[in-house]
Amino acid sequence: MKFKSIRSRLVLLTTLILALSLTGSAWIANTAFSSTLRKTTYAELADNAEYLSTLITSSSPDPWLGGHFQAYAQSTSTRITLIDREGVVLFDSEYPIQTLDNHLWREEIQAALDTGVATSERKSATQGLPVLYYALRINDHPTVSVLRLSRALDQLVGYQRSYLNLFFGGLGVLILLSLVITAFSITMLTRPLELIKALSRRYAQGDLSAHTTVESPQELSDLSKTMQEMAFLLKTKLEEVESDKTQLETILENLSEGLLLLDTSLVIQVANHEALALLTESEHPDLVGKRLDHIISSREVLIMCNACMEDGKPHSMTIAQYGHLFGETALVVGKRKTKTLKLLACAVVSSGKMEGVVLSINDMTELRRLENIRKEFVANVSHELKTPITSIAGFSEALLDSSQKEERQHFLYIINRQAIHMQHIVEDLLLLSSLEQQNASPVKTWTMASQILEETEEQCKYRFEEKGSILTIKLINPENLDLFVNGMLIVQALTNLVINALTYSEAGSEVVLSLKLDEKSALFTVQDSGIGIPKEDAQRIFERFYRVDAGRSRSQGGTGLGLSIVKHIVAVHGGVVSVASTMGKGSTFTIKLPRSTSELNDMKAKSDSLYQL
Repeated sequence: MKFKSIRSRLVLLTTLILALSLTGSAWIANTAFSSTLRKTTYAELADNAEYLSTLITSSSPDPWLGGHFQAYAQSTSTRITLIDREGVVLFDSEYPIQTLDNHLWREEIQAALDTGVATSERKSATQGLPVLYYALRINDHPTVSVLRLSRALDQLVGYQRSYLNLFFGGLGVLILLSLVITAFSITMLTRPLELIKALSRRYAQGDLSAHTTVESPQELSDLSKTMQEMAFLLKTKLEEVESDKTQLETILENLSEGLLLLDTSLVIQVANHEALALLTESEHPDLVGKRLDHIISSREVLIMCNACMEDGKPHSMTIAQYGHLFGETALVVGKRKTKTLKLLACAVVSSGKMEGVVLSINDMTELRRLENIRKEFVANVSHELKTPITSIAGFSEALLDSSQKEERQHFLYIINRQAIHMQHIVEDLLLLSSLEQQNASPVKTWTMASQILEETEEQCKYRFEEKGSILTIKLINPENLDLFVNGMLIVQALTNLVINALTYSEAGSEVVLSLKLDEKSALFTVQDSGIGIPKEDAQRIFERFYRVDAGRSRSQGGTGLGLSIVKHIVAVHGGVVSVASTMGKGSTFTIKLPRSTSELNDMKAKSDSLYQL
């Protein structure tokens, strides 16, 4: 039990005083009685020892054998023990001597042999009572060297029990009286304190609108009024602080840039959600309380923050990041997966004193990527259009100067071919643009698998005939299933893959287009035995205008957009496209499409529910 209230403490104090008083008196009485009892017992043992020593020295050689010693021990409640110089027990009034061990090294025996008389006190192993020993050296006897008398203090235990009963009885009565008197005397004081306590508890629980009335005593009445005024002011301030905090948290958490508030030791005090996402990889990160150098392992960033605190001016820098790596290390390890972060450090100054730094972090990766894509796109489009435009301009001038009909026909053929090439580039760009729109959703219908393969074969047939290569079609569709797709787009994607395989294969080689259908998915594969794709280029071949062999592709009239179009057509159908290639052995492109879309499943579920109704 914890005694924290005024009532309980007063009662406890009174009880402790009474208990200490009675305990002290009991200890004094018990000590005095024990001391007197021991002195009296030692005196009696000394008298008995003098008497018995006289009998030993003046009687027969073994006076204890006649039974007189045994009778004397019983009449005086004393244990008599006779011991020779070697410590062997010759007689004991209570125990057979055969069961007793050697007594030579007992404390009182050694002392008696040295000084003539000795006393000691030990607790009995059997009764648990204190036992007094008195040993006397016998000088004029041939066998007995020490006479030892002992007696247990039975009276001391009885006295202690009686006194303790009286003590605890008196203590109980006094405690009861003190409780009654104390409770009555402090009731008038603790009642208003209980009211103030209840009021404080409600304040602690957040109920700052609570009220109470304390009329007396005056001090407690004033305390109650002061507390209620304080609670009202505190409630008003808390509402203002909570409103400001909510607004600040909303702003911080919805910022598109990461924010860190650092103290002067560069320990993170505040971190918003975007900062956690940019700087950590764990599911439940916690940056608060950590040093900045434990999160951003870049010496340049630390130097920038320290410089900001020294001069109080904003400092900024751009740094590469890959996981927990920053700077040059991130660029080397992360390669194309490296992020680009822009950091801005601004000093926090309060009352002329430097308090820390606010570090803002912007992820510039996507902007840099889009900028690079824009630059590459403009450069690639310019390059792709420059060749046909130059050809058209040059041959049109030659056409104007030429007077021969055959030569004019040749020039017109070249101009027409380059114009068609430009038309293909523009058409592919428009198709890509429509596929890249966020809500791009082409019209889909149930289409026969054989129809898709036949149309693809028809689109590519003339190119294979020109090159003398073979296009093999394989269809694995035992259940004769259809596909829920946009047939024209799928044919376009397959045509691009097949023509691409033909372009990078030798004349007379075979290209295999296969389709395998089951209830859940459709798996298209285009396999060739061409030159293959280098491992470092495999991840980039689906980018616009990216060519592994630019010279060979342009000589075949490609636009550089074919595989990018394939990627986007597959994406709008909810599928994936991948490539596996071995240099010198060929490549295999794989398109995996769901046989039906989630839209169709939703429509079917709605239809079923309507029919069930």
